[in-house]
Amino acid sequence: MRTPRALRAPAAPPWQFLVRAAAVITGLMLLLIVDVHGAVFYVAWSLIVLALTSEAAATLLYRRRSRRLP
Repeated sequence: MRTPRALRAPAAPPWQFLVRAAAVITGLMLLLIVDVHGAVFYVAWSLIVLALTSEAAATLLYRRRSRRLP
């Protein structure tokens, strides 16, 4: 007997999500803690923008591939 899908435990988030979340959190913490000047400022924003850009690219790729399948 199979367990209904609604009663199953949720799957763990993919590792890519965890990496992106860590990049955003690290960037935000750098902006909060460090004096926001110089190279650290650019590193913090680079981490945030890179995470959000890669998430957008992954979402677009997922939608594109899901439309091809019957």
